[in-house]
Amino acid sequence: MSGGGANYHFHDDASSDGRAPLAEHCDAAEAAGLTTVCVTNHVERMLPSGRWVVELEEAVERFSAEGGAAAREDAARPGLDVRLGAEFEYRPEWTDDLERLAERVPFDFVLGSVHVVEGLNVSGGPEVEEYFEDRNLEEAYAPYFDALEEMVAWGGFDAVAHFDLVKRYGHEHYGAYDPGQFEGRIRSVLGAMADAGVGIEVNASGLAQAPAAPYPSETVLAWALEEGVPFLTAGTDSHRPDDLATGLEEAVAVARRAGWSRLAILEDRSVVEERPLETDSASPAGGAEEVGGAR
Repeated sequence: MSGGGANYHFHDDASSDGRAPLAEHCDAAEAAGLTTVCVTNHVERMLPSGRWVVELEEAVERFSAEGGAAAREDAARPGLDVRLGAEFEYRPEWTDDLERLAERVPFDFVLGSVHVVEGLNVSGGPEVEEYFEDRNLEEAYAPYFDALEEMVAWGGFDAVAHFDLVKRYGHEHYGAYDPGQFEGRIRSVLGAMADAGVGIEVNASGLAQAPAAPYPSETVLAWALEEGVPFLTAGTDSHRPDDLATGLEEAVAVARRAGWSRLAILEDRSVVEERPLETDSASPAGGAEEVGGAR
């Protein structure tokens, strides 16, 4: 596989919305020709009521076990480096526990993400319609980018996940997303990321969803370079082994067209390698159904 050979965003069955143990995802990574993967499960878990919660001791136990699984897979697979990561969903009431978790678990990489804006989930579930139904374009998108900037100001992570995820369902309400309508807000977030040393990911999941484009768009990826965002990671945000590499080469090709030439590899929360993006071809994203989608 061209394009850096790394997936730094996927979920297995240690995430509430993931399927199959880590070993099966690693099998899929080897079959796809990847050389490095970082499993990034959600810290929050879903209760039977459907409510998402963060419970520190539960999370420490779960991620410590996942770290053991990652170490075993790494040792058993000479051609595949397996790293431990996490996806930290930003909600102000969770940040103290997320910081404590990061102190107690030796993560290689942490993504920061926004799914909930003004108390409503914008990325899936029954709250989506409630969020979008009575808002115009500005009222829907602007608070999301404001929440991203608040998350960057908090800073308890390494790279922003699916930067413009709000377009996933916004596309259905307002049509095709034009980042130029929010250029000032977006550049403000990107500038804050650059100042904080926070990277950005190109997330392939949007290719198989309504936007038919990665998160973020090519335009935003180009602005990220202009604003000085220091590094790029790539991930599929997959939730089952069959989708482990879906759209990854195409997403990396979009980043290459935006001007990015290298893909970051992180260990111990630091960039240890930057691989050239050799995207001589882009494979189609396909239409495989996601379990959980970009969450």
